[in-house]
Amino acid sequence: MKGRFIMKRVQKIILLCLTAILMFTISVSAYFLLANQHLKKALANGYHPIKNEYQTQSKQDSEAFLIMGLDNTIERKLGTTRTDAMMVITINNKTKKLTFCSLPRDSFVPIEAKNYHGNQRIEAAYTFGGPTASVNTVEKLLKIPIAHYCVFNFLSFIQFIDAIGGIDINVQHSFDGVTKDGPGAIHFDEGKQHVDGTKALSYARERHSDNDIMRGFRQQEIIQAVGKKLKSKDTVKNLTGIIDSFDNNIQTNITGDQLIALMKNSLAYSDYDKQRLTFDWRTFSNQGRSMVELYPDSIRYVSHELRVSLGIDKKNEQDKKDFVFQTNGNYLYQSDYSVQDEAPEEKESTSHNGNTYIGTPGNTETGSLPTVKTKNGFVP
Repeated sequence: MKGRFIMKRVQKIILLCLTAILMFTISVSAYFLLANQHLKKALANGYHPIKNEYQTQSKQDSEAFLIMGLDNTIERKLGTTRTDAMMVITINNKTKKLTFCSLPRDSFVPIEAKNYHGNQRIEAAYTFGGPTASVNTVEKLLKIPIAHYCVFNFLSFIQFIDAIGGIDINVQHSFDGVTKDGPGAIHFDEGKQHVDGTKALSYARERHSDNDIMRGFRQQEIIQAVGKKLKSKDTVKNLTGIIDSFDNNIQTNITGDQLIALMKNSLAYSDYDKQRLTFDWRTFSNQGRSMVELYPDSIRYVSHELRVSLGIDKKNEQDKKDFVFQTNGNYLYQSDYSVQDEAPEEKESTSHNGNTYIGTPGNTETGSLPTVKTKNGFVP
């Protein structure tokens, strides 16, 4: 009798445990179902398909993303809007490799927009034609197909970082950063530290304490730090807050289902090999404005590496482990001497090409950007 009593008690305990597990499973499933629907709704508000003009056959197991950050929001109410940050990320699930490439915002390149055909800073592509012009400009410059893009404004970036509980970064040297309150409003000490959204944005935008290359590295560091944080159990607890940070604050051609698939694969991505690509470049003056010229041979090298990462090109001598790219120093553009005279320019010069026109014949103006209509900082 005593044995039967114990057995019944054990059965009741097991039944209660199973019921609790079932209820928990149903609750979690319901939570994620609601979160899934909430995410799709938030992304639908910012869903903006584009027409890709660059035609190249890409592999099924790889794809490229263009991530952009705007310098405008509804609060700033700037007369124009530009991409303050641009980064290409390629994912190859066959080779299990992620490749990161940041583009200096002042890069002087041909703009692929319907209403502008000439050279400008790459940040201005978005001004002239929104995400379509930005994607097509980067595609043609690097000769790669870009499957997806995502544009964030300052507000969405800050809210997103705060929603995941901040991130951990490693500051290489101390500096005073920029916030909405102006230059020097925030200080960074050297070393590892935890930062919130406002400080993470300032860290991502900093370029005066070193240069655009290091700025790109900081942005890549933030992307990887976010990836690590998204694996945390604590992050899941604020899933709705994370989704809310996107609502009306992003512009993308990524659907809810595609983003969910990416989030599911994010655990695997953390184990992928990482490659960081940078350009060799120089600065020059055009109509008194500082421009960055990416050396042509550097563009070709980065383009090749990205195409290899996507499985489009085969590896060659440049892909050996001991290969280190060095530019030949040849460039296309010379300063217009509005901020410096010919003597200093010649000292900087390693070019054998002489003067070359800026832009395209009959359309060489690179003056003030046009005033454009925006919605929360985004060009429709």
